[in-house]
Amino acid sequence: ELAMLLALLGAARALSTCRTLDLEAARRKRIEAVRGQILSKLRLASPPLEPPEGFSSSSSLPEDIKALYNSTQELLQQRALLRPPEDPEDYYAKELHRFPMEPPGDGE
Repeated sequence: ELAMLLALLGAARALSTCRTLDLEAARRKRIEAVRGQILSKLRLASPPLEPPEGFSSSSSLPEDIKALYNSTQELLQQRALLRPPEDPEDYYAKELHRFPMEPPGDGE
């Protein structure tokens, strides 16, 4: 009986069209797809082989990039200080009030 059951199970598996899902292969395909999208946005055929001029790979970012980043952060902090505090009531929908007005009467 057991041999017959195993034979039937093998035959059923051979007829199955379901494939096992390889998550690692799907992950690699997704990474390649995103890499391709980034390269197409940058209008590049392949990733650059060497870093841009002025960029030292042994240290961090160039000084002009750091200065630009820091000045942007300071500007955002200043804008946040100047912005009026948010009113919690602004989050919720406002009620619409309607005041029916009667046309002015004759001589009243």
